[in-house]
Amino acid sequence: MVNVYRVHPHSCFLYLGSILVDEYGMEEGCRQGLLDMVQALCMPTFQLLEQPNGLRDHPDTVDDLFRLATRFIQRSPTTLLQSQIIIHILNCAIAAVILDHRDANCSIMKFLRDLIHTGVAKDHEDDFELRKELIKQVMTQHGQQLVNQLLQAVCFCLPPYTLPDLAEVIWEIMQIDRATFCRWLEASLKSLPKETAGGAITVTHKQLTDFHKQVTSADECKKVCWALRDFTRLFR
Repeated sequence: MVNVYRVHPHSCFLYLGSILVDEYGMEEGCRQGLLDMVQALCMPTFQLLEQPNGLRDHPDTVDDLFRLATRFIQRSPTTLLQSQIIIHILNCAIAAVILDHRDANCSIMKFLRDLIHTGVAKDHEDDFELRKELIKQVMTQHGQQLVNQLLQAVCFCLPPYTLPDLAEVIWEIMQIDRATFCRWLEASLKSLPKETAGGAITVTHKQLTDFHKQVTSADECKKVCWALRDFTRLFR
């Protein structure tokens, strides 16, 4: 018997939507219509993914949702950032960070990376100050939650091959506001379990502080990745 992989209908619409955004997203007259399309597609998609095990059971939909969102961020970031739907998409991304599925997780991390990068990219363009302020608002509201989830994902949920993508997200957060990220990371580290169910110590205070210093003092993304790789071994 041949097993047939069934793609959910939502995925097809999301995929077609990303093509439209890719093609017409930079045309001023098309942006509002494309945004309306994204909002219409996202509502039933969120309902699907918010079901019990929705993220795990529909990785193709997760993949296509964040490919679409990434296309919009690339083509017309301020249009999406000024919309009501962006917070719902970001909340979905934060929840989905722990999803252990190669393609879907890659798309989630790329969305997060590109979203945050809009706050520092192309500083010569007229909309830079607006993008910078919008990203600052997003991170002020959701930064701690995002860092918490990234740390949980890397320590307990995701395989080692995801580390470079996750490190890039952390690197982009630091480019926005390194001092604030330092506080977020400290709070996230304090929330990690320090011992196993049997009472064995898994990580010491020195190991936590060393990791914090390695990440927050990194001057390039690959050093963040190295620090993550060493740190996650403490929990595996």
